[in-house]
Amino acid sequence: MTLFTIVTLNVLTHTTFVSARMVGSLYALAHGASTFTVGVLMALFALVPMLVAVRAGRWLDAVGPFRPLVAGAAMIGAGAVLPALFPYATADIAPLLVAACLIGTGAMLIQQTTIHLVGERADAGRRAADFSWIAVGASVAGLVGPVASGLLIDFVGHRAAFAALTVLTLANGALLYVHRAHLPSRNAPAAATEPRPMFDLLSVREVRNVLIAVALISMSWDLQTFMMPVHGTAIGLSASEIGLVLGCFAVATFVIRLAMPALSRRLSEWHVLTFTLFTAALAFALMPWFGSFLPLAGCAFLLGLGLGAAYPNVMSLVHGKSPPGRVGEALGLRHLIMNGSHVLLPLVFGAAGSLLGARVVFLLMAAVLLAAGIGARRVARSPA
Repeated sequence: MTLFTIVTLNVLTHTTFVSARMVGSLYALAHGASTFTVGVLMALFALVPMLVAVRAGRWLDAVGPFRPLVAGAAMIGAGAVLPALFPYATADIAPLLVAACLIGTGAMLIQQTTIHLVGERADAGRRAADFSWIAVGASVAGLVGPVASGLLIDFVGHRAAFAALTVLTLANGALLYVHRAHLPSRNAPAAATEPRPMFDLLSVREVRNVLIAVALISMSWDLQTFMMPVHGTAIGLSASEIGLVLGCFAVATFVIRLAMPALSRRLSEWHVLTFTLFTAALAFALMPWFGSFLPLAGCAFLLGLGLGAAYPNVMSLVHGKSPPGRVGEALGLRHLIMNGSHVLLPLVFGAAGSLLGARVVFLLMAAVLLAAGIGARRVARSPA
């Protein structure tokens, strides 16, 4: 399977995922759902995948990519169809809740599998560059999905927007059918299916180092998503200015990901992750001291350059450092960490922001990232 086909599978899946989150939340709000109810709905997109991610990764190691890809596409398709078939006035929010679980879990299966395929087909020197194209595709999906969904809602309604998402799932299914002969049926020996503790891989030092970096990067991403609107509101920015600040972050992630294929030929993965952690620390340290739009937008752009560079290099390290036959398990742990962050950290940041203020939260995060960057620099300098 070519890199273009794998990236296409991932883009179609991510577009469906981000679109379903937006359409689902707006559909519920349009019918009078409370903010808390919508929060529960959004959490389900991450909660169920978090609980099954490690087991799903081990299944991927044991049976190869085809069955997880088919299962993921089927779950996404079923999740998109449910709200389209059952009107909110008849079934209330239940179809949306079930859809969130199905779409979130299906997207996790496909994302883990496509990442695995990219890592398996590339040699060590080219992995980070290939993963950069997956990251660029995710950025494109993150832009196209919400824009297209908003237009569909305005012109044809929420249920029709969900029905339109099934077209993307059918396209995924068609790609899988056409390329099924190019997918291996098994990637790991039978021993990989034997029961092991969920966090067994954390005993491998090199894997543990990478997953610590994943946790810190995920925390940083969630912090800017949650606290930037809070801080912007506190300093008197308008909604459009806050949106533009967040847009500067998104543009920076896209720019650095386009540059990563060239950068990966000159820098090792840990050198890039060191840059990520130090850059994010600097951005968070500067943010609390600015009370106007342009400096804050510059900080957001700086943060985007750092965090946007992380994804391809983390994925390359996961593949390079995981024990043979356990890459899927490591990817499952990564998903567990990231989805756990998406579920829990907004609550933690909200409580901390209320007690300490956004400025203290930003500075504490900067201190943690600075310490982590020093540790990553040591890892980068240590012999391979």
